Amino acid sequence: MTAVLVVLSIAVSAAALAQRGSDFALYDQHGVFHQISRYNESEAVVLFVYDSNDKASAEALPLLQDLRERYRDESVVFFLLDANQQDTRDSVLAQNVDIPVLLDSAQVVARTLAVVTTAESFILDPDSHRILYRGPLDSRIAVPDADPAMPIPYLESALKAVLADVDDEAPAVPAVAGTPIKYEYKERFGDRQISYQDEVVPILRRRCTTCHIEDGLAPWAMVSHRMMQGWSPMVREVLITRRMPPGQIDTQIGEWDDIHDISDEELTTLVHWIDGGARREGDADPLTELEPVDPAWKLGEPDLIVEVPEEAIPATGIVDFKIKRVALDLNEDKWISAVAYNVGDRTVLHSLLVHALDPTVPAADLAAQVDADNAEFISLYVPGRTEEVFAEDAGFLLQADRDLSLKLRYVSSGRETVDRTRIGLYFRDTAPEYAIRNVITLNEDFTIAAGVDNHVETAQTPAFEHDVYIESFAPQTHTRGKSMTISALFPDGREQVLLNVGNYNFNWQMNYRLTERLALPAGSRLVSTTVFDNSPANPHNVDPEAEVKVGITTWDEIFSHHVRVLEKR
Repeated sequence: MTAVLVVLSIAVSAAALAQRGSDFALYDQHGVFHQISRYNESEAVVLFVYDSNDKASAEALPLLQDLRERYRDESVVFFLLDANQQDTRDSVLAQNVDIPVLLDSAQVVARTLAVVTTAESFILDPDSHRILYRGPLDSRIAVPDADPAMPIPYLESALKAVLADVDDEAPAVPAVAGTPIKYEYKERFGDRQISYQDEVVPILRRRCTTCHIEDGLAPWAMVSHRMMQGWSPMVREVLITRRMPPGQIDTQIGEWDDIHDISDEELTTLVHWIDGGARREGDADPLTELEPVDPAWKLGEPDLIVEVPEEAIPATGIVDFKIKRVALDLNEDKWISAVAYNVGDRTVLHSLLVHALDPTVPAADLAAQVDADNAEFISLYVPGRTEEVFAEDAGFLLQADRDLSLKLRYVSSGRETVDRTRIGLYFRDTAPEYAIRNVITLNEDFTIAAGVDNHVETAQTPAFEHDVYIESFAPQTHTRGKSMTISALFPDGREQVLLNVGNYNFNWQMNYRLTERLALPAGSRLVSTTVFDNSPANPHNVDPEAEVKVGITTWDEIFSHHVRVLEKR
C-alpha cells in the first residue's frame, strides 16, 4: 500500500512521527504467533492498547468489534495490545474477547511504540511499519470532557483516510486519558546504567555466542563491545520480532530443557541497555575473552567415527538438501547412548539429520533413503548443539545390518568451501531399561495452492500398543512451514497440547526436549496440525507463485514431525 501519514496537530503526533520501521511480534491469547510484517499484504493494522481489568478497555470492545466486522473486507487487521504483566492467557481468555490480544509481557512492544496509557489506538502500515495514526478510538472512550451526545469516531475517520489514500491534514485529536502503563523496567532499573560486563555479557553468553563466533554460522561474531554496540540496532530488531534467539517455541506450553529462547527479564535488560546507547563502563571487555568453540569430541573419543562424505559448497545461491549414505559394516547390534558432531565448516552446515537405514533401499533412490518407511530418525544437529546424550536408562538400537542415511542442509557463506563433517557414535556396554523409538506425525500427500497464506494440514500416529514416555520433538517442514502443534489424544477422549511451535523457521530445525518425560498410556495417539504459508508475506518462501506438493527438495514441502518415545524393553 501507499503509506499515508495522518497528520495530527497535538503533541502526541510527534511521538508517532518518531516511530518508523518498528516491526514486532508477539503471541496472542490462543497461542498464535503474530508478526506485523507478515501482514504486509493487508492495507493496515489497527492496534488498541488493552488491559483486561481496565474500564476503558471494556467499554471499547463493542466499538472495536463493530469496526473489525465492518472493515473485514477492506483488508484491515485488528489487534489488542496488552502490556499489563499481570494479565495471562487464561485471564484474557476468560474475557471471551474474539479479537487477538497480543500479550506484551516484557513490555518491549509498548516501549517501542512509546505507549503511555490504555485505550490508545494506532494504525500501522504493515509494510513500512510506520505509525499512520495515534490517538483516541472514539470520543466516548477515555476522552475527558467529550460530549456523549455527539460521538466522534477518531480512529475510523483516520482509517478511512488511510484506505482512501488521502493525504489531507486530519483534524486535531485530543490526548487519551486511559490507565497509565506501569513500566516494570523503570522500577527495576531506575536511572542507573545497565552493566555491560555484569548484566549484558552473561546473557549474550547464554543465548548468543554459541553461534555468533568467529567462523560460525551467524553473519557476525560477538567478539567485542565495539561489535556489539555497532550491531545493537539490528540486535534490538531481531529481539522484538523474535527472530533471535531462534527457539520458535511457545514456552507457555510444556517445560523444556535448554532451548534457544530468551526470558522476559533478559529481553528487557538487553532492550533497555541498547536504548541507553549500548554503553560500557570502564575498559574491561569480557566478550574479547570468550573461549573459541572446541572442535574436538567433548564427550571423549567416540566408539565409532563416521566420516560424512565431503561436500563442496558454492559461494552464493541456494544449496538444496543433500542426502548421503554411509555403510557402517557393524558385526553386531549396538545400543547408542549419545551422538556427537565434529562439524567441518560451521559457516555453512545448518542442519544434519541422522537415520538408521534399511540396507535394501536402492542407492539411487534418494527420497527412499529418508522415507520413514525405510529410515528411522536417530539424531539432529543444529548450530550450538554438537552433542545429544540420551537418557541414562535409554538407548537407540542400531541393528548390525543398518546403514546411515544423512539429510544435510547447507547455506552459502560468500566464499567457496568444502565441508568435512564427522559424526561420533557412543555405545552402551549393556542393554538399557528403555528402548528409544521414533514415531512420526506424517502427512505424505497434500498440495498447497500458490499464494495461500494459511493452508492447514493434519496428521496422526497409530495408537500406541503399550505405555510409552514422550521425550522430545523434532518437527520438520520446508520453507512454507509457519506453525505446528502436536497433541496427545488419550483413550478417554481428552486432548492435551504438548508442543506449540508458533514461530516456525525453516532455517532453524530444532529438537525440543522435555525437562521431564511425559507418560502416555496404551491406546493414546499423537495428532498434529501444521499451518503452511505459501504467500509473498512469508519471508522464507522460495516461490510464492508455485503450487507446492510433497517432495524432498527445498522447493517442495514436507509434514514430518519426529517424536522420540521410550518403551519398556
